[in-house]
Amino acid sequence: MLDLKTKADLQRLVDEGLEESLILDYKASPALSKESKARDELCKDVSAMANSAGGQIVYGIEEKNQKPVRVDDGNSVVSREWIEQVIDSNVQPRIQGLIITPIKLETGYSYVITIPQSTSRGAHQAPDKKYYKRQNFQSSAMEDYEIRDIMRRTTRPDLFLKLLLPRGDNASIQLGAHQELSEPLALRVAVGNNSDQPAFHVVVQIAVSTEITISESNGYDRMGVIHQNGNPKHALSYSIISPPNLPIFKEIDVNLPAVLLRFPSSLLQSVNRLPIAIKTVTPGNVSDAVWYLHQEGQHLRLLPPQHPLNR
Repeated sequence: MLDLKTKADLQRLVDEGLEESLILDYKASPALSKESKARDELCKDVSAMANSAGGQIVYGIEEKNQKPVRVDDGNSVVSREWIEQVIDSNVQPRIQGLIITPIKLETGYSYVITIPQSTSRGAHQAPDKKYYKRQNFQSSAMEDYEIRDIMRRTTRPDLFLKLLLPRGDNASIQLGAHQELSEPLALRVAVGNNSDQPAFHVVVQIAVSTEITISESNGYDRMGVIHQNGNPKHALSYSIISPPNLPIFKEIDVNLPAVLLRFPSSLLQSVNRLPIAIKTVTPGNVSDAVWYLHQEGQHLRLLPPQHPLNR
């Protein structure tokens, strides 16, 4: 999710032209009002994001053709408490973990609503008794099978992987004089579970672009080189079996050993997006996604699957 706390943060979205996506939606401040139609639209949009991948709705930015145009003067009609009360009383079941961040503008406030993905509580219903998803930059009614798929999250594990660099989502590539390869850089891997159902047997698969050298795999099985969409990748596999290991519970992420990466000096002369494909397999659940390492010179930035720059 984007870290939006000040007017400068909102202006940066406009300056960079960061487009709307599955997890990002812009709305002008007047879209928030106490009229019943506006209240229903608010709840419809929030429930749609929760039923999809989660995301953020930014009230206070005007958009045109899915691109931010300007930061407006803000809303002085409603408050954070009012927004929270409207959502809590009209979206069923209640969305746990919703965050509403007010940002002071010229004559009012922008409101950034950060919405988690629906998980163990099932699909969320809007005030009109329908279920919505976010699709093509708008809230669309869900099909029966899509609602059932969300409901199944309550009875089976729903695993996901998180990748981290030494400084969270970024790192510096250290390259000594006259060295062909950089110093080892740790890519940390954590397995999480969105469901109340624990996972007892899990296989984690990671595929890293062959443009990067893997110097140490620390307990991962090396599966050789595979080709995905015509791109060669180093394939690694790691198994978690309970017992003797603990199951993967919703409350606690499991940290896997770090994979040590080294970058060739030739790569650092240009800007590159290097894919890392990840997959988790457990009985009742298979999930996969593609992260990217955005490398510009010696600066490295980790982009998760739904990051707007990955569109």
